[in-house]
Amino acid sequence: MALRDYQQECLAQILARYKDGVRRQLVCLPTGTGKTVIFAAFPGFFRMKHRMLVLAHREELVDQARDKILRANPDLKVGIEQASRRAADDDDVVVGSVPTLGRANSKRIEKLDPDEFFLVVVDEAHHATAKTYKRVLERFGVLEEKTDKLLVGFTATPKRGDGVGLDEVFNEIVYSRSLPEMIVAGHLSPVGGYRIETEVDLSGVRTRMGDFVAAQLSEAVNIQERNELVVKVYKEQLQERQTLVFCVDVAHAVSLGEAFQRSGVKAASITGDTPSDERAATLEAFSDGDINVLTNCMVLTEGYDESAIAGIILARPTKSQLLYTQMIGRGTRLHPGKENVLVIDIVDVTRDKKLATLPSLFGLSQDFNLEGRTTTEVQQALKWVEENRPWVRVDYANSLSELRYRCKKVNLFDLETPEEILMASRFAWAGMAHRCYRLGLGKKETITIGPTILGFWEVTLRSGGKESTVATVHNAFEAVRNAEKFVEEHRKDSVGLVLREAKWRYQRASDKQLDLIKKRGITPPVGLTKGQASHLIGMLPRR
Repeated sequence: MALRDYQQECLAQILARYKDGVRRQLVCLPTGTGKTVIFAAFPGFFRMKHRMLVLAHREELVDQARDKILRANPDLKVGIEQASRRAADDDDVVVGSVPTLGRANSKRIEKLDPDEFFLVVVDEAHHATAKTYKRVLERFGVLEEKTDKLLVGFTATPKRGDGVGLDEVFNEIVYSRSLPEMIVAGHLSPVGGYRIETEVDLSGVRTRMGDFVAAQLSEAVNIQERNELVVKVYKEQLQERQTLVFCVDVAHAVSLGEAFQRSGVKAASITGDTPSDERAATLEAFSDGDINVLTNCMVLTEGYDESAIAGIILARPTKSQLLYTQMIGRGTRLHPGKENVLVIDIVDVTRDKKLATLPSLFGLSQDFNLEGRTTTEVQQALKWVEENRPWVRVDYANSLSELRYRCKKVNLFDLETPEEILMASRFAWAGMAHRCYRLGLGKKETITIGPTILGFWEVTLRSGGKESTVATVHNAFEAVRNAEKFVEEHRKDSVGLVLREAKWRYQRASDKQLDLIKKRGITPPVGLTKGQASHLIGMLPRR
């Protein structure tokens, strides 16, 4: 197999760091970039005189590793040590199942002589801190301090959801490339996405080992309304794309699969309970296009390499960047005629629980809506705005539509249009008389900006009935910038309160707000929101 430039670089770096004394190495490359191809080249690259052991934890990964090693090294003998399959004593490479070799008191591992093996490879190495892995690694002596043996782990991410560091096993990340880097280089498919919000509340779902408790999560999200929304989104945004849907558990995968089928979509479900022959037939039908949608739960997150996948639906919310990266990685492989992969984030109400989303993997706000654009397109747009509209704060925008709206505004240094300056702000400024503008900070504090008699602009803080000048500047743009900088640095607790996009602003006005407005002799408008009521109350004469 011909190696790509970065694969050759990786091999060279592994050898160089080995010569420098680094014996326990980790390689981090995104899903779809050929990690298996790299270690399949090890026998020829290292001119091995000893045997090589490859460790994997799932049957699909075991078979995949064996096939690619044989393709790269057709003259070698490659055996499998897994369940009923046993490696021969003269196999040059042994691909071993960790559940088979690593269980306590395993007799199978004793038949493999550690002295015959020089190189040990761990596929999906983020699992390597588990006891089963450590038993195998200790048996083959690669964890010993003064060993000459080489241990190389491959993973798409060096982070585990439970917070356990991989430095328990590996000494150094010797080579890495990020998902954005590989997309820009043309080695992976561009990734676009949509953000679809639901009314499902996950605030009561507990967290364990860095992610939601599956049983509670399934109970919250496996409901008819949400499942029908997922189907609706597929039909509107992903129709005709081969789409993989990730679910919470078996019940969720089956329910969602049935929802697709009821709507006329050719869909099927795969779970851990699916018999192996039925699973193989279903995957073949999906690969051939006879099935358009495949729902699954924790079955196809690793070791599934169908490059035709052009749609991913995250019906399973997660806090784990590792799991999220694995799921979207199923769709990033290149395929003839495939322009990109579209990812649908089904986003539920989480309050203080931070979800992993597509934008957050690319340095954008987790709430940013890509609106179907690829991350590359969005990053190019942001760069253009920064270079050509420097007065527009790109970090305040939550979508390209919002950015476009702000970019249409007149140059914000134009002193005749302070309203346009404030429209580009992420803070919810309220207009007052005489071109003055107010921001309520809570706790009976406000900050205002407005012109002075001498033509300057003044930033004023009112706190506890007293006023103090924060800054006096030459124009409205500088006034807004100084005011917001003051809030961000000295009133950090108020930032969430004053955000224009804060969800509380769009909720129905509270009874307390309505009563206060009525007491001032004003009839509240029908449909008044909390944000609108807050502005109205702020402009009422003080008593």
